[in-house]
Amino acid sequence: MKKIMVAVVLGLLAFMSILAYALSFSLDFLSSQKFIVNGKDVEYSVIDYNGHVYVPLRFVAENMASDVEYREYTGIASINQRSTRFDDAVAAPKPEIVYEKRLRNGSMWMQDIPLLQGNSCWTECIRESRSELTLLKQAEYPAVEVKPESYISIRYTRGMEPQQLECSLITSAGGKELYTGIEMEQGRIRLPREPGIYSIVLRSNWEQGYTTYLFAVKIV
Repeated sequence: MKKIMVAVVLGLLAFMSILAYALSFSLDFLSSQKFIVNGKDVEYSVIDYNGHVYVPLRFVAENMASDVEYREYTGIASINQRSTRFDDAVAAPKPEIVYEKRLRNGSMWMQDIPLLQGNSCWTECIRESRSELTLLKQAEYPAVEVKPESYISIRYTRGMEPQQLECSLITSAGGKELYTGIEMEQGRIRLPREPGIYSIVLRSNWEQGYTTYLFAVKIV
């Protein structure tokens, strides 16, 4: 009888030890961690165990502009990276700006328009003292030839769109630069009918920073 009682007591002690370890694991190793992902401050609960930090796969993937899908019947998680652009100088999300050129057969050809960077601030900052027309002139920016009243598409990676996006024509009068806002509809702007060279500035704003890009088109 004594042997049975001793065995029961030892069993209870072992069970309580395992339970105490499990409870201490859930309390001691679960913590909140701050991250900076592409210049954006985010916070999430992580497991810090044995010198390694474990973070949920979906949290990391979605903050890196990826789509995550889990198929229960196969037990496989898939990660699909979206096409993402980041600025080399300040590491901010960079837009894709293309000229929508329609061909005679009705198809559309998307021509990429090169961008010149102006004042921008993200993980790093660029502060230009030169005016924006001066920047374009000194860079000897080659204006992209386009057709009258054609469209230019401005696109950011899904999930990285700016909170505010403004596009303006820049002209010069009396030694001053004048800005005329361009109406944007579904991420597209329509160019004027009149031939000539047009300088354009694109300003994007997020909570954590802003970017400025310049480009020029030649309507022929």
